[in-house]
Amino acid sequence: MSSATDAQVTFQPAIHVPRKLSGLVDFFGEFHQENPGRALIMPGGKVEIIFFLEGNDLSEFYMGSDEASDRGKRKDSSLIFSVTNLPQVVTGRAIHIILALMSPAAAMLLFGIPASELKNKSVNPSNFGVDVRPLEDALKSLSTFEQRAEFLENWMLRRLERVESVPEFVSFSQSLVDLCNDSRLVPDTSLALNLTGYSTSQANRLSKQWLGVSLERYLSLQRYRKALNLINTSMPLADVAATAGYFDQAHFTHRFTEFSGISPSQYRLTPRTGVDTLHLS
Repeated sequence: MSSATDAQVTFQPAIHVPRKLSGLVDFFGEFHQENPGRALIMPGGKVEIIFFLEGNDLSEFYMGSDEASDRGKRKDSSLIFSVTNLPQVVTGRAIHIILALMSPAAAMLLFGIPASELKNKSVNPSNFGVDVRPLEDALKSLSTFEQRAEFLENWMLRRLERVESVPEFVSFSQSLVDLCNDSRLVPDTSLALNLTGYSTSQANRLSKQWLGVSLERYLSLQRYRKALNLINTSMPLADVAATAGYFDQAHFTHRFTEFSGISPSQYRLTPRTGVDTLHLS
């Protein structure tokens, strides 16, 4: 069997981590690649906004719940989306984009959109009354990634100035993310509910608004993400299942396939960039 290392594909995007947006924006990235073929992007529960720059030739760019009519060429306007629990598909002969990878809370804080409205969907921000055309024009006119990243960061900071106060659940959701990252095992739903101090119905309502999915589904996604990182080591699949907190290997395979669209063994055999981008052709 091919190892995780053997299957890696080298592809280096330009990355900027905006310190002033720490906790809300993971990074800005610019991706420019000829002949990307067909790629499958693994779900991560993040919200992204993407801007198409000059030099795109994409035939597919869609999320799992997009309508068939939205799965054609997407290269003329910005998109905001969340890859929550289904893969993203990108196909084309050339791609040139700049994107912001963000916490799900950014949907509400920056755009006034409940994160659940973006679950496995890609939409133009104008659908929610957010006019980003001046931002699009500015990003296309700037000549370097550094300039574009600085402009995008300042644009987001100005939008955040309109937020009068940060809801309590946002700080809880960040604490939950930290707990999932720091603990050996992802906490179960009852422990997460104890952290919130909310009832099950309240917690799930707020979780859908700020995280995009129910609390139980969010924790299931975090367990999958742990497994995704472990599967990129030489660890046997049975050990990956146990370490990530699944009942057994069959349970792990079922959940992994549900999120990824392919089985763990198929994943290991597929060429990829990092843990998230699988190159299918």
